[in-house]
Amino acid sequence: MYRKRSAALVAVLLLSVVVATSATASAGVPQAAATPGVVTLITGDQVVVEGDRVASVRMAKGRERLRAWRYRLDGHDHVVPEDAVADLEADKLDRRLFDVTGLVQQGYDDRHEPTVPTIVTSSAARALSTGVTAVYTPKTEAAQRWRERGSASVAAAQEKIWLNGRVRPALDESVKQIGAPKAWQAGFRGDGVKVAVLDSGYDREHPDLKSVVDSSADFTGEGVQDTDGHGTHVASTIAGSGAASQGRYQGVAPGARLLVGKVLGQDGGREDWILNGMRWAVEQGADVVNMSIGGSVTDGTDLMSQAVNQLSESSGALFVVAAGNNGARESVSSPAAADRALTVANVTKRDELSTSSSRGPRRGDFGLKPEIAGPGTDIVAARAAGTFPEYAMGDRYARISGTSMASPHVAGAAAILAQQHPDWTGEQIKSVLIGSSRRLPGISTLAQGAGRLDIARGVAQQVRAEGVAGFGAVWGTAESTRKITYVNSGSTPVTLALDLDVDRQDVLSVAKSVTVPAGGSAAVTVTARPSAQPAGDVTGVLRARGGDVVLNTPVTGQFNGERRTLTVKVPPRSGETFQSLVIAQNERTGQAYADFTSTSTDSVTLTVANGPYRVFGLIVDTAGNDTMFAQRVEISKDTDVDANTAAGKPITVRLDDPDARPQPGGGIGLMSDPDESGPMEFAGILRGGVPREGARLYSVAGPQMRGLTVTSLSYWNHPWALATVNGAGGFELGDTYFPWTNDFTGTHTGRLVGVGEADRASIEAAGDVSGAIAVITPKSWDDPVYPPGEQLMDGVKLLKQKGARAVLSFFMPTVDSDPDAEPELPTGLVYNAADLRRVQDLMAQRTVQATLSVRANSPVSYFLGREVKGGLPGGYDFTFARAGLGRIERRLIDTMPPGTYRFGVASWGLGLMRAGAEVESKWPQRRTDHVTPGVGVQLADTGGYLDNEDQLHAEITLPVQLEAGEKRTSRVFAAPFGPELTTPPISRQDGKPLPWAYRSRDRISLTIPMFSDSDPATASFFTPLHTGTTVLSRDGKEIARGDRPALGTFEVPSGPGWFTLTAQAVRPSGNLDPALSPAVRSEWRFHSRSGTDERTALPLLDIRYALNLDDRNTAHGAVSGTVSVAHQPGARAARVRSIGVEVSYDYGATWRSVKVAGGKLEIPAGPAGFASLRATATDVLGNSVTETITRAYAVS
Repeated sequence: MYRKRSAALVAVLLLSVVVATSATASAGVPQAAATPGVVTLITGDQVVVEGDRVASVRMAKGRERLRAWRYRLDGHDHVVPEDAVADLEADKLDRRLFDVTGLVQQGYDDRHEPTVPTIVTSSAARALSTGVTAVYTPKTEAAQRWRERGSASVAAAQEKIWLNGRVRPALDESVKQIGAPKAWQAGFRGDGVKVAVLDSGYDREHPDLKSVVDSSADFTGEGVQDTDGHGTHVASTIAGSGAASQGRYQGVAPGARLLVGKVLGQDGGREDWILNGMRWAVEQGADVVNMSIGGSVTDGTDLMSQAVNQLSESSGALFVVAAGNNGARESVSSPAAADRALTVANVTKRDELSTSSSRGPRRGDFGLKPEIAGPGTDIVAARAAGTFPEYAMGDRYARISGTSMASPHVAGAAAILAQQHPDWTGEQIKSVLIGSSRRLPGISTLAQGAGRLDIARGVAQQVRAEGVAGFGAVWGTAESTRKITYVNSGSTPVTLALDLDVDRQDVLSVAKSVTVPAGGSAAVTVTARPSAQPAGDVTGVLRARGGDVVLNTPVTGQFNGERRTLTVKVPPRSGETFQSLVIAQNERTGQAYADFTSTSTDSVTLTVANGPYRVFGLIVDTAGNDTMFAQRVEISKDTDVDANTAAGKPITVRLDDPDARPQPGGGIGLMSDPDESGPMEFAGILRGGVPREGARLYSVAGPQMRGLTVTSLSYWNHPWALATVNGAGGFELGDTYFPWTNDFTGTHTGRLVGVGEADRASIEAAGDVSGAIAVITPKSWDDPVYPPGEQLMDGVKLLKQKGARAVLSFFMPTVDSDPDAEPELPTGLVYNAADLRRVQDLMAQRTVQATLSVRANSPVSYFLGREVKGGLPGGYDFTFARAGLGRIERRLIDTMPPGTYRFGVASWGLGLMRAGAEVESKWPQRRTDHVTPGVGVQLADTGGYLDNEDQLHAEITLPVQLEAGEKRTSRVFAAPFGPELTTPPISRQDGKPLPWAYRSRDRISLTIPMFSDSDPATASFFTPLHTGTTVLSRDGKEIARGDRPALGTFEVPSGPGWFTLTAQAVRPSGNLDPALSPAVRSEWRFHSRSGTDERTALPLLDIRYALNLDDRNTAHGAVSGTVSVAHQPGARAARVRSIGVEVSYDYGATWRSVKVAGGKLEIPAGPAGFASLRATATDVLGNSVTETITRAYAVS
């Protein structure tokens, strides 16, 4: 039988060489289970992820012996295969192609995206002049396309491959808040001004938009009609007539004319759609272009940002772009990162900064972003038909929040100014909007720019300010200046008092006042005089006041002191330097600089500021040695550091189980967190891949350093297959794996016979192969080329005909046209090229016998971890003893046809490092997992359901830590399957628990899993296969309804009250074998207090069963077990007053009571088929639940 495993996990056998393959910014025990998945890179290699964190890496077919770099910077995990390093260095590949965290966040994991979407350009200018041609490479063909691409052709064409990033929406009182009615009273409503809205289209039949759209175009292939709702909401915020509300929800510039370009589809948009939409907008004569969208966080050199700059320059249009909703520093996304864009932050109607609003500065160069803020929280505007049911304010309007809503306020204000001053360019309008903004106290310039939009002031003031004082990242001590020009359109001169309000007065200065003549202008200079020592961030505002005139100019700069060159010598331990990765981290600020080197480069050069640094890295030489180093250096001048690889000593990992072998996954990580501030502030460096011949890991002793940690994480088991060469010179082959067992278990000894690449001629030349173990090797070890899969499959078939017993192969015999086809003999893959070459050499000298030991399951797994804190030692021996470990007795219950192979994704971590591995097993199975004390471990079993491409996953065990000698139990896929309210996930926005059912203000939000297994130590999530309904009532009256089971956000009346939540969930009956729990119904009655701004967990009751069923969820007679009731974690708990259980053997037609006493139950025996269960429970406060599970378990 074929066990569906990819070619190879990028990992190593820790006894031969230890290199890390998995680490994330996570504590040893994560707070919530993460959804496992796969991301296929442009190289065809696959990254196994949990959420957006890397767990492990699989190399594509034909690339099994390549390795991949793993590192973490700016809160993102990156995986870079070694053959991509040179093109990354040469800037021929977009680094986002290897930013795994970013790819997952954009929805480019394999479940959501079947292709690798790219844009290939020779230059951004050429791309914009000729239009953009996107390339969508099917992920199944990515490895082949990568091989065909070839570095030489790329170099000849001077092209760059960009990620075709996914762009998403950047999601009555606010119009008054920005002063629009006063502008209307002055006669300025944006009349005749063309505003392009590049978004998700618009609802052509909405009364607020029917008469305001002059032109539209679709770039998504879906048609311009808005099926998402975002574009309609944005468009009406700009220029909606308010017809459906008698003018109440009128847009900011109701006289403007709209040009609607649909660049966002149901699943967001592609960068090529956006680029084409931008060109269309300026061709249509747009004066203002609103883009309430956002892609990746960039430094403003990406394609979309370059397009904004070029089109702004050529057309004079103003591009108004939402900053994004990432909520963190340096999180302004593309195209808001463009120099010429007017980038908009989000504030509430109380002029408080929204926590989700992306903050500046621009990543990479400290560029001034955002420049202005607008109201974007709880904005009521037009609702497209059938959209935003959870945010609906009747049929025609919806209340939504985000910088997407702030941006159209500013775009509408720009239209008002364009009407008032038809001769102004977009850049002039931008300056007025920024300068006339209202400064909000207590909010950094990096968050609000100059301040919150005030169009009334912009229209009325006779003086405007042109320019901003954005100094960017400044190196050296040379004086630098920024000019601000004040233009007076009035008939009298104006004297402005200047106040430079910044947080470092010793760096910046400006004149005390300036007089601006009538009808003229006057300029002032903001001067920076940096010192040799870093001053760090300097931010604030330049205020200019005179009479009724108030102008605000944002000021930002990062003053790094003298620019220093740090040269790190990375000599090879032997041979030549193959590749290296070096990180220099400032110990005061935590800022990290990183760079690769490619083949035969013995030094890395970094530009850094003065200060104390730790310099660490990993050097790989052509002999396959990996050497870690870490040094500390105080930089006050150009400095050289020598990694001194020759002084390295070996790092080893050992376990006292003689039958255990290290498996792919885990490794050694070097993590740096100078002030030990937490997981988001560290830098890490790792190395992954099957090792080259004779490779080992070494470390060079370094000084003591706070927050520098060496971590070993490893996964061991009793391997499925061992291949041992017998006799003189015999040895155990490393990295041997049998994906096809053909029931070939036990111990088998036979003669080894070389058959080349399994072509007919080589097999015939090998002579007698009867009873032998055939060995397939490449023609050239220096540059092995994969032979055709058909040749390998036919060769194995011929070997069987000639009587061969089994095969050991360097290549995986598969056929692309039929990936499930199996070779006709048991075939073991040997990934260790050095060992296979030794076998070949021995066969040339004598007759060689080998023993194959193959088993169907490993009875044990080991998840091991240990840290060495405070510095990098010179070598280290990580030794683990079984007696000092905790253990989990796992019962893996079969829910698929008997004997099916499964692959669970295990995750375990310690401190800042986490590792991942695929844990293979043949179910049902009872296995003991041994865990190092302090290591947090969880297991996601992705094979619990029958194959279905829409199935997200199955069950994830909640993270657990054990003490030495401690024993726990775990039941995975134990029936019955029903609603579960166990440990909730953690919100990525604020780091707080995200209850499965909670109230916030006047909204109730639900994400209750309806088909979880019965072990509360596991978690489950909603999938598209689950259908059904949700009905929410208050005091007996229905108030909300949804078309998904226990999922959605619902508006509820203010104040406390008693609620009833009824959820009915259905899933395909063939999801499990046997087909259990096709339908579940739960009715919760609960009391909710008045909502607050916090998420308040609702006091829902959770029924929890533990039934004594067999390993296929089947009863053989009466069933004993336990039933318990718990409140949702985080909710107000109360004593359970009563619990009752009933059973039905006729699908609910009749019910029989079940005896329940002291939490124990006895279910009477029933006829063969299925048993359904119904339970009712109530607490002393009156909260209750009735839960019905159809076909809860099978009956024999």
